Amino acid sequence: MVVAHNLMAMNAQRQFKLGNSSKKKSAEKLSSGYRINRAADDASGLAISEKMRRQIRGLDQGADNIKDGISLVQVADGALAEVQDMLHRMTELSVKSANDTNSPEDRLYIQQEINQLANEIDRIGKNTTYNEMPLFDDMFGMDAEGSVTNLVSSPAAEKGYLTESYQVGSKFYPCASIDFSGINDTNINKLNGQGFSFTCSDNCNEVFDIKFATDGTPSSSSNLSGQVRHYYVIDISDCNNGTGVVDKIYSYIKANIPNGYSSTGTIKPDALYVSHSNELIKSDDGNKLVIASNVASFSNKNAAETKYPIAGYPNSGKIDCSELASLVEDEKINEIKIQCSSNHDTEIIHTHRMNANILGVRRVNVTSAVGAGKSLSVIEAANKKISSQRSELGAFQNRLEHALRINQNVSENTSAAESAIRDTDMAKEMMNYSLHNILEQAGVSMMAQANQINQEVLSLLQ
Repeated sequence: MVVAHNLMAMNAQRQFKLGNSSKKKSAEKLSSGYRINRAADDASGLAISEKMRRQIRGLDQGADNIKDGISLVQVADGALAEVQDMLHRMTELSVKSANDTNSPEDRLYIQQEINQLANEIDRIGKNTTYNEMPLFDDMFGMDAEGSVTNLVSSPAAEKGYLTESYQVGSKFYPCASIDFSGINDTNINKLNGQGFSFTCSDNCNEVFDIKFATDGTPSSSSNLSGQVRHYYVIDISDCNNGTGVVDKIYSYIKANIPNGYSSTGTIKPDALYVSHSNELIKSDDGNKLVIASNVASFSNKNAAETKYPIAGYPNSGKIDCSELASLVEDEKINEIKIQCSSNHDTEIIHTHRMNANILGVRRVNVTSAVGAGKSLSVIEAANKKISSQRSELGAFQNRLEHALRINQNVSENTSAAESAIRDTDMAKEMMNYSLHNILEQAGVSMMAQANQINQEVLSLLQ
């Protein structure tokens, strides 16, 4: 028996400390609910569970993003539903105006309502927003520095017919102009694939269809014989201003004139006679292309700006420039990205620019029975365009709702997997805690017993 070292007490103390440490860890796990509270608890398990946590939080935020996307689609669809309802009203008014029981004054009243409906369509297109972002106008300012809309203008595009006047000496001729003065070498590429058309008159099928190319597509022309649609592709890749564009259009059509027409017009010496009632003219400043009628001339500007047919000139034709709207109003697509998770997983919502010009209803004119009848096809085309957009949005909303359910399902299952790795099994850990608690009490008892044994040595010394 020795007294210098109390080996039994030392052993009991060591076991007590081990049990106490294990008891503390069990208590920590029971109080936190986690099996892994620090990397030392399970290094590999911690790495796996943290990766899962990143995925879960990304999925949960992605679900919120998807809900925002669904709300955006619902706002857009609601606005388009109102536009479609107004188009239906325009159809009713056109059918009403086409009836010969209406007087000219009655048709003017009907036209006023149609004009107001077109104005409201414009307002919806411009002011429908989600979180202050326009849905049917340019959302991200992509056109701020010059879109086709801003670069090219034509007053005739809004009304569809010859609503301007061109003066030669003391005479005025009905015309439509296209102003290219906003074009320069930094923005001319925006014209690529854009174009315009004009019809020779109300009673013929001869159409001039002009498209621009800046991507290396060479100039070409086709269908130049007889009363047909004449197609022109004009390469303007080497132009750097509006004058160059006008020169290219004029010179190429002059070099490829439809059969039966001359390269010298009658309104002015350098005019291009392109059809039985149309002439193509370069403006004096070179930035405008003018489409003028050589059939009727007037002594005052206001009379020339009255759209065809003009009283006293029943055979003058109604020169339709409505397709100029395809040039001055580009139907740009907004792309709204929905971030669905942390794994570069995105969905793209598309909304299209929308206003009365793009839909074509700005030029609806029901002041005559003939015009009212023709308006029905224009409104029908606009209605199909809105239906197409709403169908696209509806399909995408369904897609987003599926994506939302997938996110929620994956998040739930991944959370279960992460829980299996990281969470405490409370029943098992309570058993461990009880065990370590008993061992701790046993250790205290054994230290007391070990200390008591050494007390017996003192009796030998008495």
